[in-house]
Amino acid sequence: MGAIDAFTRTFSLILKNKRLYILTLIMALVLAPIASYLISNEIGTLPVFNQTYNQNNTVGGVIIEEHGATVGEKTGAILDLLKRLAIYGIIALVVGSIFEYAVTKGLLLEPEEKVSLGRLMIEGLRHFPGVVVVNIVYGLLVLVFIGISAIPIVIGALTLPAGAVLILIGLLLLIFVTAFVVGLSSLAIPAYVKNGSIGGAFEGIGLAFRNVLSSAGFGFLLMVGVFAVSIASSPITFVVHYTVSGDIAAYVSAFLQAPFDALMSLFLWAGGVAFYTELKKKEELKKVDEELAELGIEI
Repeated sequence: MGAIDAFTRTFSLILKNKRLYILTLIMALVLAPIASYLISNEIGTLPVFNQTYNQNNTVGGVIIEEHGATVGEKTGAILDLLKRLAIYGIIALVVGSIFEYAVTKGLLLEPEEKVSLGRLMIEGLRHFPGVVVVNIVYGLLVLVFIGISAIPIVIGALTLPAGAVLILIGLLLLIFVTAFVVGLSSLAIPAYVKNGSIGGAFEGIGLAFRNVLSSAGFGFLLMVGVFAVSIASSPITFVVHYTVSGDIAAYVSAFLQAPFDALMSLFLWAGGVAFYTELKKKEELKKVDEELAELGIEI
């Protein structure tokens, strides 16, 4: 029930804090041209997407020459793309951390507290290094969990056909673990903002492991929500790339998708706050029940 209650509360939390959408929209609009310049346009120039062959073929004594990229050129293009991806990743991590703290702080405010968006942004600028550290650590944990859950699939693939059952079990385990780590990750920044320290951010790990099924259920619901938003925005890319020519298409598509990206960010961060609040409330009620039980009082 905790997962469903938190997921339902996510939408009411968004509606109560509609002004925070302005911040996520600003973030999306800032990152849109950067992503287009560093990634989208570069992908279109990769030899693998524009492939020809550089060789001489002789047909009936006639030499047919086909020009294209060499292996060295392809490798260089891929390495350049990886470098651009790394640059964008760093920029997105820093910019995203500033806005994530600001929005999460706004979502955690009590209804009677009035804090301007400018003040929230200042708070985000002050605390973004902590958000970066927390996100990196949680990201490494996610990779470890996903890697461990994939072991049965690898073993099954190496022992086919007998390992087919192991592959099936591994796939089910991978889906469950992926949902769990999504729920786990959603708790990181709310715990950091609420506790005010990097150490306090790891309260989310304890909360998730004490509520494994709820965390996996909420993570699955978050993934469904993200998929729904992605489906809603996907026609934009299709239409733009068929109606706008040249490199400008990537920029137009990115700016038109920015409102959807902003909505997705607000949805994910509000979901994390709602789930964190739900689990904290659940644990506080459990603690009260235990204290009453010690006093011999049963409710």
